[in-house]
Amino acid sequence: MQSISGDESLHLEFFDSSSLLNPAATKKGGDDPIFAWFKKYLNAKEEGKDAINGTLGSLLLDDGELALNQVVMDSLRNQQGYDMAGYAPLRGIPSFRKLAIDLALGPHRDDIPAEMMSMTTPGGCGALYASARNFADPGSKVLLRDLHWSPYQTILAENGLSSHTYPLWGSGLELAVALEELVSTQSRVLSWLNDPAHNPTGLTLTSEERKQTLNCFIASARSNPSIGHTLLIDAAYHLYASEPFGWAQTLSQVEEWPHNLLILFAISCSKSHTIYGLRTGALVCLHPSEEFLSRVEGVLLHTGRGTWSAPPRLPQIALAEIHAQMKDEWEDQKDTLKALLKRRRVAFNSALEQVGVRPLPNHDGYFAFIECKDPVAVCESCAEENVFLVPLSGGIRVGICAIPASRMKRVASALANALGE
Repeated sequence: MQSISGDESLHLEFFDSSSLLNPAATKKGGDDPIFAWFKKYLNAKEEGKDAINGTLGSLLLDDGELALNQVVMDSLRNQQGYDMAGYAPLRGIPSFRKLAIDLALGPHRDDIPAEMMSMTTPGGCGALYASARNFADPGSKVLLRDLHWSPYQTILAENGLSSHTYPLWGSGLELAVALEELVSTQSRVLSWLNDPAHNPTGLTLTSEERKQTLNCFIASARSNPSIGHTLLIDAAYHLYASEPFGWAQTLSQVEEWPHNLLILFAISCSKSHTIYGLRTGALVCLHPSEEFLSRVEGVLLHTGRGTWSAPPRLPQIALAEIHAQMKDEWEDQKDTLKALLKRRRVAFNSALEQVGVRPLPNHDGYFAFIECKDPVAVCESCAEENVFLVPLSGGIRVGICAIPASRMKRVASALANALGE
């Protein structure tokens, strides 16, 4: 191989990358803000500072180690040979696909007036990607709440999509208006709704709010029978919520399901089974027509084959085995972690109250959110006190999942100082 001469190296400094990158690619770049601020935390730790990590969405024990469900770890280690290293079917392991529907709908599965199908995906992100690829027209807008997980925008951009938003807080009228705006300009409407245990706020809709939301989609679908409506429930954290199957209960009350309404659940096993990096999840589909779902299955199979090929086999086998043979043991450990999150949330909200800082109402899951005008400045101020949080549009995400209850007063103090409270 020839080395690059000095003249050639100088020439490369002025190389126009657009001759190799396509126009869409030239607009990409930059680190994910969550991982960028996590790196700042790691740098502080390497410097020997007593740093607090409120950045990543991973549940940590009080000593900073990743919280693991031991039943899951044991099942993974106990698998042999082909189940450890072999391919999975492109659609996913049949027993895991059945499990995914159970994880989405729980005890209400048989009460929902719809046919059901699932497809294994590489985590919840795979499910979101597959929905964006197939249920929205290129160049169209996907409906989101104005506060949402920031990588939603990355996934949309990768699919040639943008977003239209409605307020996180409201009477329901705002959602109806947003739907009216989209059906007047698009032939299909896709909406992503992260509930319960919303990222980044920790908010969970009440039963009445769920019903109100679903009724908006049903009413819009009935009023616009030629427009396809797809509502995806991003259930990444739902098994840590007080009502993990609230959406399934709400769906069980539907009396006349419009044929132009598709309900999806993006299931992630990252948090519920503490296997973040094994990228295991599913897209669960509900619709009145079994024939239509068969067609959807073929579509999703095509997307998977052309994107990630087959999802990993090992975690599917292990999780299906657990829920068939050791469900109670897994549930006990999951509930222990759920109780840990609850203690931290109580400590966090109490500490903020003592220093006069008001977070958005938060109920479940990994996060809480502080509204502010200059999130980056607030996070930089907190970082000076070695408290590392994530600046997002409109405020600060606090990963209470990673912060011991005993350190919440220090987090609250840093926030109060940064906000001038």
